[in-house]
Amino acid sequence: MVTLQKKDLLSLAVLIALCGWLFFFQAGKLALTDPDETFYAQTAKEMLAKGEWVTPHLYGRPQFEKPIFFYWLIEISYKVFGVNEFAARFPSAVAGLIGVIVIYLLGTLLFGERAGFLSAVVLASNVEYIILSRACVTDMVLTVFLLLAILFFFYGQTAGKKLFYILSSVALALATLTKGPVAVVIFGGALIIYFVINRDLKGLFRMPLLQMAIVFIVVMAPWYWAIYKLHGQAFVDGFFGFHNVTRFLEAEHKIGSQVYYNIPIMFGGFFPWSIFLPVGFWWAIKKISGRQSPLTGGKNGLVFALIWFVLIFGFFTASSTKLPTYIFPCFISLALIIGVLFDNFLEGNLPRLIEKGVKISYYVLATIILLGWAGGAIYAKLDYPEMLTGVVASSLFLAFGILLSLAMFLNKKFLVAILLIPYAIVLFLYPLNMLVVPEIERYETSKEVAYKINTLMEPDEALGAESNYLAGLAFYTGKFPIDLDKHHIQIQFMNSRGRVWAVMKEKNHGHLYDPEITKEYVKPSYVVYKVGKRALVTNEVPAGGYIKKREAPR
Repeated sequence: MVTLQKKDLLSLAVLIALCGWLFFFQAGKLALTDPDETFYAQTAKEMLAKGEWVTPHLYGRPQFEKPIFFYWLIEISYKVFGVNEFAARFPSAVAGLIGVIVIYLLGTLLFGERAGFLSAVVLASNVEYIILSRACVTDMVLTVFLLLAILFFFYGQTAGKKLFYILSSVALALATLTKGPVAVVIFGGALIIYFVINRDLKGLFRMPLLQMAIVFIVVMAPWYWAIYKLHGQAFVDGFFGFHNVTRFLEAEHKIGSQVYYNIPIMFGGFFPWSIFLPVGFWWAIKKISGRQSPLTGGKNGLVFALIWFVLIFGFFTASSTKLPTYIFPCFISLALIIGVLFDNFLEGNLPRLIEKGVKISYYVLATIILLGWAGGAIYAKLDYPEMLTGVVASSLFLAFGILLSLAMFLNKKFLVAILLIPYAIVLFLYPLNMLVVPEIERYETSKEVAYKINTLMEPDEALGAESNYLAGLAFYTGKFPIDLDKHHIQIQFMNSRGRVWAVMKEKNHGHLYDPEITKEYVKPSYVVYKVGKRALVTNEVPAGGYIKKREAPR
């Protein structure tokens, strides 16, 4: 087990300062994004209002998409900070910080202090880790509990003490309370494969499996039993049937059908460090396939890291439903592999060809970043002109940091060069938050249109919205909108006798009056407000005027 020394405390202080800026700085500035953040935030908001701690509720009804633990964290955060964006994201930010500390301890245990520190830096500063640490979604909390389970497992392997295995079981139970049985599948599968590959299946049974199972059940089962007693088969069908089995076997979204879907997700999400992944995997496989036993030195850690990556990447590639965050737990492996690669590079004990690969990868990264600002500026100018100034300013801050890093790399101060990459990201984040985030809010959140609704709607009038906007409108208006995701429901709603209000994409509003799409009569309707792709529409002439009137062709 790791014993913390003064240099460890210094490393932890640096990591905490880095995470404080990357994860917590203005975490509440951006409104909650649709549809995922608002789904969890609104569920916890309704539970808090009801004093409910067992059944997740959304739009006044029970919903069984995820287990309870993440909602508990948000409810507690609401009680401390109030119901707001920062409070909704605070649990993920804390989990992100804990995850960086845990991977530092894990990397130090398996590979040494510098490798642990570099692994933590890599984990903290990749794109997806930063985003999910600043987002009200379950993925960061799930990943950190899995990471804790891994850490305590290896502490148990190293120290041979039952307590660490028990703690590993507790962490796994909390992961299961965060996102369901997939946590057990991933962690259990990884352990079995790990012992099989190391030809030590008996080692699995040397663990206190019975005690671990009892602790796991004691921590995990009470909520599952309580909600089953309350809702019976509806919970079983909704949670286990649809949200676990069906979503694995049948695609829920149009995207993700391609077998290669997760490859660009991995390279984009793990950027900037993903540029080093080809040489990192090459080196890790070469390292563990040497003559030394896999259980010598740091090889056992690399074996487990590769198993963890292949299992998660393969599992979610096989899944019919794919989302960008599903493979996020495999970033644990990627950070360890790159951290250890950098450690060996700094030590000067890499094979010459692999050392050359690291240097080439660094130059490729520097080139991408230094030239990437031009592409970002062109994209912003064409599609989001309001963001152009912010994109250019942010890119210049990032380029400045990378130029410093490049200067150090050319002077063979490689450690400084590596650490200046997250420094460049720190610089980048400030103008991004100040100048770009406020414009993103208009396109990716329902806050602005919700505030407009609150100034126009009368209490007895109905509100409808397409599915992606439902939770955001509920969170910011306090009203429960009617789901207008189906075309025929939109027609019925807009044909209502009294005044109704609807939030939909402008193009879908147009489809209501396209004779090639709509065969039924639809009353005239009026676009009152437009923000991003969202249009606020009403079916009676509004008193304050309107932007556009639509009616059926004569």
